[in-house]
Amino acid sequence: MGSATDHRPPAVALAALIGSAVLFAFGTGLQPVWWLTWLAPIPVLLVAPRMSAVRAASVAAAAHLLGMAGFARYLLAGLAVPIPVVAAVLVVTAGVFAGVVLLFRALVRRGRPILAVLAAPAMWSGAEYLIAALTPFGSNWAVANSQADALPVLQVVAVTGPWGVAFVVLAVACAIGVLAAPALERRVRLRAAGVGALALVGALGFGTARLALPDDPVAEPVRVSLVAAPTPVRQPHAGTPAGRALLDADLDRVRSLAPGGTDLVVFPEKDLVVDDATLPGVLDRFSAAARAEGVTLVLGVEQHSGAIIRNTALTFPADGSPPIVYHKQYPVPGVEDEVTAGVEPVSALTGPPPRIGTAICADLGRPALGRAYGSTGIGLLAVPALDFTVDAWSQSRVQSLRGAENGYAVARAARAGFLTVTDARGRVLAQEVATDGRAAAVTVDVPLQAGGTPYTRFGDWFAWLCLVTALLGVVLAGPVHPAVGSREPVGHA
Repeated sequence: MGSATDHRPPAVALAALIGSAVLFAFGTGLQPVWWLTWLAPIPVLLVAPRMSAVRAASVAAAAHLLGMAGFARYLLAGLAVPIPVVAAVLVVTAGVFAGVVLLFRALVRRGRPILAVLAAPAMWSGAEYLIAALTPFGSNWAVANSQADALPVLQVVAVTGPWGVAFVVLAVACAIGVLAAPALERRVRLRAAGVGALALVGALGFGTARLALPDDPVAEPVRVSLVAAPTPVRQPHAGTPAGRALLDADLDRVRSLAPGGTDLVVFPEKDLVVDDATLPGVLDRFSAAARAEGVTLVLGVEQHSGAIIRNTALTFPADGSPPIVYHKQYPVPGVEDEVTAGVEPVSALTGPPPRIGTAICADLGRPALGRAYGSTGIGLLAVPALDFTVDAWSQSRVQSLRGAENGYAVARAARAGFLTVTDARGRVLAQEVATDGRAAAVTVDVPLQAGGTPYTRFGDWFAWLCLVTALLGVVLAGPVHPAVGSREPVGHA
């Protein structure tokens, strides 16, 4: 029976494979073209109902594998992730797309195109949630990351979390696939396409309205400065000449920005390496500078204490009180295997909302952690970070997404990346390239919001709804009657 359904020649399947692979390569990954993401699934979805299940799954999996080649190279060469782990990532994500295509194909051939437009996107969104919750890579694979500059679409994350963006993107692609599907009545095609259109219009309408909302009039703007001082040695030890020079340069920058020039200064992740002997001196100097200039300072250090290594962010309050210590909770696999993970749930300055919180780089790949900060009532999250140059855009947007989801601004200072400040709706307020060889700094007034969002309060309800919808689709997919080759139009009203 499988061969009887292959109504398209192999050249058509190959064209669909290549088309989706190219679109996935340029529409996702480290520097995506956001509108190509919407097109990427379409070539495979157009031909899947006309092919056998085996061929449809093979074409889908191959297209996604090829489209992920650039991201795989980044994991291997940039992050030094072990080959078996990278292979697992590729296989799992390709398997997700193959499953989505198979579910879409089965429901269309079963005469349930409306459910196809709902259940297939739901399967993708549900898989994104499970991968983010259960793997060390968090939500870095999520479709929402590619849409970070498509602000009207992005706003849906305030209700659904990042999973809603993937649903809308895939729903539109599936609606187009249904319009071209064989053996369906015209009215049924149009109804199913209308479901995809409704998802898109709803997301755009909500996003446009949210972007038009005024800033919270209760909260005073905070002037934020992000600083990456030049250093010939990345992550110098505080006790070496290079380390002392970088420490002096950081404090000179604080003095040049204050008084009155800024309220908060954020330095990069692992700006200095400290141990039990050098840490007290660094604490004393930064605490004194914070008190003298009336500025809150956030410094990232690699902290060695005996055999224990921690990736630490130190927040020095402007009143000179003891620093608030935060340890990175999610060290990067392959890069920070020797780092001991922190256990602090959140780290924020005391006082009434909107407060200032602190997290470190890859921690913000975890939507659950971003939501935990939103529930504390913070208005701004200070994020020391360290990138790999090639991932500067993607990492800056992954982490600003947590702010859009939960209604707070994000100030991210990344060496070998971008100094980026985004507001509570994901708009980029300021951005500057920061490399190891030259000084980089940016200062901007940041409006603060308070009160969180529906996603902050209700969590991953949409992801669970997607999982249930996908399961329902799998159950109702069932056997195919009549065959696609039949001339009789089919379709449930």
